[in-house]
Amino acid sequence: MKKVKGYMFIMVVCLLAVTLMSGSLLAQTKDKKPMVLKFAGVVPEKSFQGQNQKWWANEIEKRTKGQVKFQFFWMESLVPWKDSLQGTTSGVCDVGVPCSTYNPSDFPLYMVLDMPYNVKDYWAGNMALIDTVENEPNLKAELKKAGIKIIGNHNSGFFQFATKRPFNKLSDLKGKSFRTFGGARIKWMENLGINPIFMSYAEIYEAVDRGTIFGYDLVFQLSSAFKHYEVTKFIGLGDTGLVLTCATAMSTKLWDSLSKENQDIITQVRFDYASHLAEELYKLEGGMIKDWQAKHGVTMKRLSPEDDKTSREAAKQAQDWFLAKQEASGAPARKVWDYFQQSQRKYEAEVKAKKYPWERK
Repeated sequence: MKKVKGYMFIMVVCLLAVTLMSGSLLAQTKDKKPMVLKFAGVVPEKSFQGQNQKWWANEIEKRTKGQVKFQFFWMESLVPWKDSLQGTTSGVCDVGVPCSTYNPSDFPLYMVLDMPYNVKDYWAGNMALIDTVENEPNLKAELKKAGIKIIGNHNSGFFQFATKRPFNKLSDLKGKSFRTFGGARIKWMENLGINPIFMSYAEIYEAVDRGTIFGYDLVFQLSSAFKHYEVTKFIGLGDTGLVLTCATAMSTKLWDSLSKENQDIITQVRFDYASHLAEELYKLEGGMIKDWQAKHGVTMKRLSPEDDKTSREAAKQAQDWFLAKQEASGAPARKVWDYFQQSQRKYEAEVKAKKYPWERK
């Protein structure tokens, strides 16, 4: 009988201990403050990019049950776009949008992904970017050395030729000054006889308005945010490639400090955001083209087949030149470019066979 009472006493003590521990853990969970990450935004909050970045952030907050939140600082109010890499790795901001072209010495391989005519399909391009930064060993090592982890896509939408005055054919642009994103796009413009000038996207409005440049590489979603329709009168539609390498990033140090559970959530949101962003871009651009024409009086014209061929030939020469240049400096650029292109073909084939993810629902 004494043994039975002894066992019962031990069981009661154990149950009490478990209950107290559970209560303590629950209290700790409830009392644990959420991680609030400072996001250094570069566009207005209500812009296309701003609203989609908020969608991405809200998904992470929702799926982490409020344990990871974001505080946005819009319009370069925390970190200038050109300094986003340094701001992100130094901790001035927790999340930023570092662009390869603003830090060419840090990103000789990352830059390769933004060569002219780099992407045919928005979703395939987004997915191939994720695949390449995660699985191509040379680029993966470069990003690790730079101290950043890519956690969300950027997709500028296709570049177009935007000018303050109309032009009839590409040869009319010879000798004219154009803002360019940089990298291989500089050589591409030179091959077309255009005088490329590198500057931040935020500087375009004033440069066009003052006549410092004749035109610029336009992407609709960013140019709408910066109200470039006020100084732009003509757009030659050419779909000459796009920018992927201004992707949302955090420092590897901060990434490594996150729990495995939160890392997995952010990784899954990244895939979902790749689809969301592509779908929204396709919806947006048709409407923006109509708005720029109807509301702002901007004339648009598709490049002639002859000019399209000329532009693509100039781009291929620029690609070969840029790859050789990067290879000469010791960067295995062709391996990265080939991996990226093969990855795109895989996702393009998936679209052909299964349609886009948002069309499968």
